[in-house]
Amino acid sequence: MKNLPYFLGFVCMAVAYSASTTEIETLRSHVQDSRTELTVSEQGVISKFWRASLDQMLLTDSSRECVEIRKQLAEEKGSEYLSHYAATYIAEAKNAIETAFVDAQRIEGIEQRQMLERNLMILTAELKSPGLSSLALQRLDAEDAVTRYWAFKAVTSPAVIEQLTSDITGDEKTTEAILSGFKKHISVEPQAEIQKRVVRFCMAFDDPLARDILVLIADRRIKAYRDWTVSDEMLDITVLTALGNVAMLRQEPADKTLFGRKFAELYALIIQRYLKGKDALSKDQRTRLLTVIAEVDQTALGKTMGIKTGIFTSLKRRAGMEREYEVLFGDRMRSGLLAEKFKFDYGKDASGKPVTAPPELGPIPEKISSQD
Repeated sequence: MKNLPYFLGFVCMAVAYSASTTEIETLRSHVQDSRTELTVSEQGVISKFWRASLDQMLLTDSSRECVEIRKQLAEEKGSEYLSHYAATYIAEAKNAIETAFVDAQRIEGIEQRQMLERNLMILTAELKSPGLSSLALQRLDAEDAVTRYWAFKAVTSPAVIEQLTSDITGDEKTTEAILSGFKKHISVEPQAEIQKRVVRFCMAFDDPLARDILVLIADRRIKAYRDWTVSDEMLDITVLTALGNVAMLRQEPADKTLFGRKFAELYALIIQRYLKGKDALSKDQRTRLLTVIAEVDQTALGKTMGIKTGIFTSLKRRAGMEREYEVLFGDRMRSGLLAEKFKFDYGKDASGKPVTAPPELGPIPEKISSQD
């Protein structure tokens, strides 16, 4: 019988949680479509539900139970984010999750603390609200890769982008805060999926900060190719698509020149890597490069820019691409199609004359053959 107090406490907590769930479900069904603001007592129901749910999450050491609580909390927001109910629900969520993160730091067990922090960040992402962006922005540099991934996802989901770009729910201050966070951290972020999300987010906004971030990512990819240290080649389809879109859509000559050149430099290095590294790269590496080359030739070049090349035909025939490469990017004697279209050069030589050929990859390092 000495375990009776613990058992009774657990039962009482379970009953309280169940009652709180029933109460919030009843409230949501009654007021979700209401055009009037919630009363103080109705706000109290939401607040109580959040406190009870997150208290339960903090007390459990079961990942399955964390997921169930998380799922319930996300579901009770409802799907109509413009309602007064949803606005109140998100406001309460922000306060409750912020407090839960602080409480999680007091947990001594490293694994349990990490499990809770991950679930709290996943919950933040699942609520799909710009109103919770501050919770995510604080964790863009989290040491734990899972927590960091969900922090980026919380502010880059299609639902969040839709709300930030809407005439009704758009929030310039929040957008700028998110972009500032990206600019601060993206240069050292190793996860390709995160970089891809950031590129897609930036493409949704006509903002100087967004364009700065795209250039940072492009420069990082260019350096990785030049150093023969590149990985996650498929990311470059997204990066090149973004660079090409900006080069075509922007009216300012300086932007067209900058993004056209970045596109050319990166795409040229990708093709050079394939041509020079054929014997040193693994089959998977060559396949990924071929996929990027073909996809970009057919979409970013062919459809977006209206530049037709013989690259795809050469790939299908398994013929060399050297001639097509020079026509597109230029050689030592003349500019290529990209440079002519976007009015750029690749720098100046010692005499001050424009360089008409893109930078070349250096010798293949010995270790490249063991990379994948």
